[in-house]
Amino acid sequence: MNLKAAAEAIIFASKGITLEKLAKILRITTEETEKILNELADEYNLPDHGVELKRLGDVYRFYTKAEYAQLVQSVGKSIYTKLSVSQLEIVAIIMINGPSTLQQISEIRGKDSSALVRSLHKMGVLTRKRYKNSYIYNLSQRFKELLMIEEVPGDIAEHLQTATPSPSSSEE
Repeated sequence: MNLKAAAEAIIFASKGITLEKLAKILRITTEETEKILNELADEYNLPDHGVELKRLGDVYRFYTKAEYAQLVQSVGKSIYTKLSVSQLEIVAIIMINGPSTLQQISEIRGKDSSALVRSLHKMGVLTRKRYKNSYIYNLSQRFKELLMIEEVPGDIAEHLQTATPSPSSSEE
């Protein structure tokens, strides 16, 4: 069996996989798997490929190269391109703070967000899970895949939170 071809097929079919899981499936060491992944990444970086192999967090996945993004986007028109500023604000809140209740989202925004959250849930941008007498909302896996994010790294979220001026600080 060609291990490089097998790794390529598994990554493609899984829409992303960790080094450890791929090594286990291929029944080889993580060092051997990492060597194969590096070879694949080098091959896909050549100009005759429209995709590239990237590692995002600890997940390896194929992504469209930037120069072909417009072409690919024209094939699959996304409803996500029509999100309003207010809807994007809710997405940003959840990206930074993690799964949140409607009450938490509304408190952060300073206004009722129920209609916007409901519309984002219907669009498939948000998922919800029952929590006590409420729901906890999170970004859907499909939306995360479209944005090519697994999660917002903690240091970025921390930076964004500290970069926001507090209401008590004022410039004179």
